[in-house]
Amino acid sequence: MPMKIGVVIDASCDLPRSFIEDHQLVVMPGLLEFGDKEIVDVRDPKETLAVYRRFVADKSLLSRSRAPEVEQIRDLFLDDLVLRYDRVLVLCVSGTRGRVFDRATQASYAILQGYRERREQAGRGGQFALRVLDTGNVGPGEGVLAHEAIRIIEEEAPPFEKLRRTLKDMVHQTVCLTVPHDLWYLHNRARSKGENSMTLSFYRLGRALEIKPILEMRDGKSRVAGSARGFERAVGRVLDQARDILSKGHMIPVVAMSFGGDPRIIREMTAYQEFEAFAAAQKCRLHLSVMSASMAVNVGPGAFALAYIRK
Repeated sequence: MPMKIGVVIDASCDLPRSFIEDHQLVVMPGLLEFGDKEIVDVRDPKETLAVYRRFVADKSLLSRSRAPEVEQIRDLFLDDLVLRYDRVLVLCVSGTRGRVFDRATQASYAILQGYRERREQAGRGGQFALRVLDTGNVGPGEGVLAHEAIRIIEEEAPPFEKLRRTLKDMVHQTVCLTVPHDLWYLHNRARSKGENSMTLSFYRLGRALEIKPILEMRDGKSRVAGSARGFERAVGRVLDQARDILSKGHMIPVVAMSFGGDPRIIREMTAYQEFEAFAAAQKCRLHLSVMSASMAVNVGPGAFALAYIRK
């Protein structure tokens, strides 16, 4: 029987639900806190949009995203994944933006100590291996890495350790560009998650003049990579940057994008339609999804993010 490899993503990973289901990606739930209410984030787009309307947009609520507990992650594996897979790669949001990586790593020790009995009871023999990878990124940055993990597994069927090393190398080349719609969220919420690239002076100027920063995240670090007056213009600049890199052949041909609302708003933009046509001509795969509530809590509803992997 061939070795079966599973890929686990956390709830902040931005990919369309159809891709997640078609390729049997396993979603590790996240937790969202809005005042005294706790919601489990499982990356369902309809539920996510409902959370936007009811909670994320309410600035009066004390809101935050939270990693699942070590015991919850352990149980997910021991009760399910060790019975279905022989090898599992776990892709986590950047360790600079949350505790998912740390807790999944802690859980992995208990999993590797306790899996044998579970597999024997289920009549599944053989060794089980688990690797936890810090993607150094967020949202669609996690998404492009998950896409590549699936592509490599399906097209190349590599040894598991080679897959892990390949993805780890890609982490350093993955770039995510985010355009917030409302700077209040970055200033008041994202800072608690380690996002400090936007200064107070930029925040004040941006609010007064509708200047939107373009935030670049790579290898766990973020910076303001540019700015534009108005949200659509800033989104256009991000798409133009991706188009330029793609045209020069400096990008693995897949782009993941997410929007903190109905993706049709992005699809109706002329800049997106032009980018979509160009990507099709270049045989570049595009993924556009609803931004995870876990990410939107910190960057705000209406934000746009795009990620790619440089060659």
